[in-house]
Amino acid sequence: MASLGYVKELRRWRVRWRAKKRGKPYIFAGSRVFLEKSQAVKFYAEIEAQERLVRSGQVSSSESILTVVENFSRYCKRHTPRTQQHYAMVMARFIDSLPKSLLRIQQIEPIHIQEYLYRLRDAGSINRTLNAHLTAIKAFCRFYSARYKINNPAAEVKPLVEDPPDSRFLTPDEYDKIMQAAPPLAKDRLTFLAHTGLRATEFESLKPSSVSPDLTMLTVTGKGRKKRTIPLNKTAREILPRLSPASPNALWLQCNRITKRIDIPQFGPHAFRHWFATQMILKGVPIAKVSKILGHSSIRTTERIYSHILPDDLANATDVLDIKL
Repeated sequence: MASLGYVKELRRWRVRWRAKKRGKPYIFAGSRVFLEKSQAVKFYAEIEAQERLVRSGQVSSSESILTVVENFSRYCKRHTPRTQQHYAMVMARFIDSLPKSLLRIQQIEPIHIQEYLYRLRDAGSINRTLNAHLTAIKAFCRFYSARYKINNPAAEVKPLVEDPPDSRFLTPDEYDKIMQAAPPLAKDRLTFLAHTGLRATEFESLKPSSVSPDLTMLTVTGKGRKKRTIPLNKTAREILPRLSPASPNALWLQCNRITKRIDIPQFGPHAFRHWFATQMILKGVPIAKVSKILGHSSIRTTERIYSHILPDDLANATDVLDIKL
């Protein structure tokens, strides 16, 4: 049976419900809180109608949406903390966007996912952000589709075409200015990034055990928990004894302080990853090796990001096929 009441501690209206068929455990139960009484009253009427259907056997029972979300949250413990946080944020927003009358997991349809993405787009989010949200929703739908043997509504929703990211590439003059203006601690950190191509999150997680005993190799865990090995050159090895890892936010703050001291466009720690790759390619290192050191999922990713370098690098390459007629 459903109940409606005001919770003083929360300053919210709460609707509780539970229903079962005779001789069977509860198959339809849960609770929701509302800020406005009018919303609670409307939902209360909807939930009573749902209860009558459940008791009459006119609809099949299934796990409530909130219960499945909790189970999915436990399932996500296998992911990295950053992925867990992203999935939790997306699921909270997605579930909140669903019509209040949706209570059972099998009621979610493709249109509900599309409507959620439309709202994000209308709020100004770019396609890349929409796809990041869609990835989390697809993971959720795959989880409960396999677990409860029901259709996957996200299977019909296709990712959007993304515009190439606006990458910040430093010029040699800008790089020199940055290094001259950077204080010792920041200079060591940014130089290390520029000579290893580490992501900011990878730099933060560096430990003494990340470095090989002979100080020639660095092993890091990147995106997708994939490990890769990066060779350390002389410059990186000289910095190692005095290097102290920092969070991505700390690196950004250091970059912002340097930006204010010199007259160049804003840059962040990722610009030094681009500097590393750019210099490697320009100095003749095969792009397949650069891609492997960067930890890209495929060489196509590397080619797409650094396509502005490749044309010059490939100029006249086909001349070797010329023959005299």
